[in-house]
Amino acid sequence: MKTRSFLLVSLLFASIGLMAQENFPKYGKPVDIPIYLSATFGELRPNHLHAGLDIKTQAVEGKKIYAVADGYVSRIGVSPYGYGNVLYITHYDGYTSVYAHLQRFSGEIAKYVKQYQYKNKTFAAQIFPDKDKFPVKKGDLIAYSGNSGGSGGPHLHFEIRHTDSEKPVNPLYFGYQIEDNVKPMILGASVYPVGDEAQLEGGIKPMYFSVAGENGRYSLKDRPFVYANGEIAFGICTYDQVGTSTNKNGPYLYELYLDDVLAFQVEADSFSYSEPRYVNSLLDYRHYKQKKSSYVRTETDPNNRLHMIAVKNGTVTVAEGDTVSVCFKISDYAGNTARLRYKLVGVAPVEVERPERRRSEYFVKADGSLNSEIIIDDFSVTMEKNTLFRDEWIQTGQRDERGCCSRIYRFGDEEMTTFKSFKVRIRPQEEWASDSRMYIACIDKNGKVSSLGGKMKNGAMEVETRTMGEYTIKIDSVAPKVSASNFKDGQSVKALKSLRFKISDDMTGIDTYNIYLNDTWVLGQYDAKNALLYYEFDDRIKAGTNKVKVVVTDGAGNTKTLNVKVVY
Repeated sequence: MKTRSFLLVSLLFASIGLMAQENFPKYGKPVDIPIYLSATFGELRPNHLHAGLDIKTQAVEGKKIYAVADGYVSRIGVSPYGYGNVLYITHYDGYTSVYAHLQRFSGEIAKYVKQYQYKNKTFAAQIFPDKDKFPVKKGDLIAYSGNSGGSGGPHLHFEIRHTDSEKPVNPLYFGYQIEDNVKPMILGASVYPVGDEAQLEGGIKPMYFSVAGENGRYSLKDRPFVYANGEIAFGICTYDQVGTSTNKNGPYLYELYLDDVLAFQVEADSFSYSEPRYVNSLLDYRHYKQKKSSYVRTETDPNNRLHMIAVKNGTVTVAEGDTVSVCFKISDYAGNTARLRYKLVGVAPVEVERPERRRSEYFVKADGSLNSEIIIDDFSVTMEKNTLFRDEWIQTGQRDERGCCSRIYRFGDEEMTTFKSFKVRIRPQEEWASDSRMYIACIDKNGKVSSLGGKMKNGAMEVETRTMGEYTIKIDSVAPKVSASNFKDGQSVKALKSLRFKISDDMTGIDTYNIYLNDTWVLGQYDAKNALLYYEFDDRIKAGTNKVKVVVTDGAGNTKTLNVKVVY
């Protein structure tokens, strides 16, 4: 057996948990109810890492949210997407706490935000108050929990970041004690041949295995061995439950031992906001896209610089006669552990038929030294250095289809992933070249069309994207849909608290949205995930008949206007 420069176990153990050993301050609770988690810090999710704790709010909105330490409100965000309503409090010890998906802000903060929105005639806002505008003390009421932005249900998303670098750090380091005696669960194992010469049980494709076990002890189901030749990597599918919560959360620590030597380690301690896309390299991304199950891979791609990967020697080379003991150790923050054990047995290689490369395939070097720009007729792709995680063979092609303003071009497939965005450029057919409603569309393997957007530049449509697959140019000629949701035209609305409108767009998406009351702009709050735009009654609505106009524009510039009257 030949391994890749394994380090001494004693040195590795000395580095484990260094973040947890720092002198972190002890913060107060952001809620006045028991803390139960629906998501943990550093969870490995396709396309991003979870940057905080998701704290349950008893499945309702409106729970009081408190400052966890002295400081000042340094940033306020309002968005129909992402964090929704969010507060940032900078503390005097070098950290910033973040409170997201809020229903509303408290008192003077809420008034300040509304004044800003009316002054700038905007719902979405990023505000940076002066440090003496909103000083707070530990335990001050600052907001109420909600479900705003991209939230999938009522909860508080809570983060702690280093103020200077804005790097999120695991909030559990700050003195939060959550009772937990539940061991992580292991659902499956995977094994991967690495490189062109490796073989796995006479083949060259990854293999996925069911596991058996209980109480933290697991093995491969119905077999103790995996047979291989060449360089081999490993994978595991696992989750953790925190205490009595039934949510499937991410573990705190992933470790792989080969012949009792620590070969690979991922620890959910801290990361930079430039790093989350690295998670797609850490995960078996193609398998996730196909099966929707997440396996963590122990082979670290050359361009994967994720800080949370503390040890990166997660492959082993085996020849005939070698036997390697494989042990995954999965731990949660409370120290509960689960282990999966099996053996890798080296066998002689066999003749294997390997697929021939097609002339339409390009070998793209991740360092940008080969095929960083690919041009195919009226289509081109341009990639910066380190756009890819590794060197890749990328399939290309082109075809015609009715209803498009260009040919359909292929660059890779949707099961591939990149770290950086790359530029896609398509020249439209001449008869469409002056149409301002064009957009670049991506077509998935099932024929579903989605908009990537894009702008016309020097005679071609351009867009930056991380999505591989098929691209073409299409026209969005259909305006958004707008309708009253909780009232009818001419109705008395005295018994209501708001006017609500359903707004949607089938292709390029909602771009702008405005509500006018008696020809004057009023604040329309946009809940994108529910396709809802609403105006909450205030002193701007008058007794008697009121004219209401809603104007919604999509990404292609198509506009829909709804005019109604209401009696108040």
